[in-house]
Amino acid sequence: MTLKQDTRASVLARRKAIPDAKRKEKSLLICERFLAEVDLWLASCEHSEDSARPLSIAAYEPMSSEVDVHPLLFAAYERGWEVFLPCMAKDTSDAPARMVFFPIEQNHLTEQRPAFLDHPARPYLLGDLHAQGWREADEQLFDVAVIPLVAFDSGLMRLGYGGGNYDRFLPKLRDDCFVAGVAFEEQHIDRVPTEPHDLPLPRIFSA
Repeated sequence: MTLKQDTRASVLARRKAIPDAKRKEKSLLICERFLAEVDLWLASCEHSEDSARPLSIAAYEPMSSEVDVHPLLFAAYERGWEVFLPCMAKDTSDAPARMVFFPIEQNHLTEQRPAFLDHPARPYLLGDLHAQGWREADEQLFDVAVIPLVAFDSGLMRLGYGGGNYDRFLPKLRDDCFVAGVAFEEQHIDRVPTEPHDLPLPRIFSA
């Protein structure tokens, strides 16, 4: 195994071992910290929640033992923000899958769940998604981005799942987008193995 693969397997096993009750408690604390920092950021920048355009937040539907960001998403809905979640999509059946973001209403999380939310790693044909009424969002519209990760270090370097989806996603965001990773302290390691193209995240919230 390569160093990244070995590190990924080790940290994922450690994350999976967190008891469910503790994971829920930690996830809520991470969401609260995230939201508090967004509030401070909003107070210090030109964007106002009273402006004509609502805040747009790109997040993710948690898989397995990931940080549960649902408390953050429901807080966003309460504030009137627009929520966007990812889907793996293919332009044709033999094309590589790429990550796109769709606008997700609150009832999509609680009642009328689209299939791609329950299977976030499964690729879907973009044409089929369009026929169902889904339209991918322009990443330049996002004001806030919540980034999942496998491991991180004190230098804010992130180790992902190896697919490169967020390596391609992050450069598409506006320079003034509030970008932050979320993770459990059990995912903190001394040093994330990196390659020359790897860049640190602006901030990571953990508990």
